[in-house]
Amino acid sequence: MVNQAEKVILRNSSEAATPVTITAWRSAKGRLFFDESTARYDGSTHTCCSDCGKISENPYTVCKPCRDLRDEAKYDAMPRSEWDGKAMLYSDVRDKYYDSIEYAEDDLEENETLADLRLIICEPNYARQLDPDYFIDELPEDGDLPDWLEEAVVAFNKAISNGEPLSWTPGKLALRLEGGEKK
Repeated sequence: MVNQAEKVILRNSSEAATPVTITAWRSAKGRLFFDESTARYDGSTHTCCSDCGKISENPYTVCKPCRDLRDEAKYDAMPRSEWDGKAMLYSDVRDKYYDSIEYAEDDLEENETLADLRLIICEPNYARQLDPDYFIDELPEDGDLPDWLEEAVVAFNKAISNGEPLSWTPGKLALRLEGGEKK
């Protein structure tokens, strides 16, 4: 039933909808955008480096030489540490992991030193422990985990507590090299 105080507007009435003109931008790739900046970004292949002003390929806002300088400065600012002989080492230059200094040395090209690899000591990534609350969505409201599942969670957590790393991530410490750093 229609409320008498409410105005009735039928679907075919000119009051139900009115046409509106919208400005859109078409990028060089043919996609439509409602703002000019995004369309220009999408349609461009290059941009000016925000550091030096030279041409840089999209999607980078900084050219390759300036990115390399930034990466080197970031590495140079890292604190140095001795290697424990167990953690993996990561080469910031090669984007490669090494399990020994000897393996890294074998990867050196002519006239390169270990300092040229910019080695970073890695941090281990271990299996995460299970939290019994992980299963809460499957339980009835105010339900508890069955004993067998709770025991399995405890056993799993105990089994992985002294486990080996699953993988490695470059850490916050650069490898201290004998004889100093790169000149």
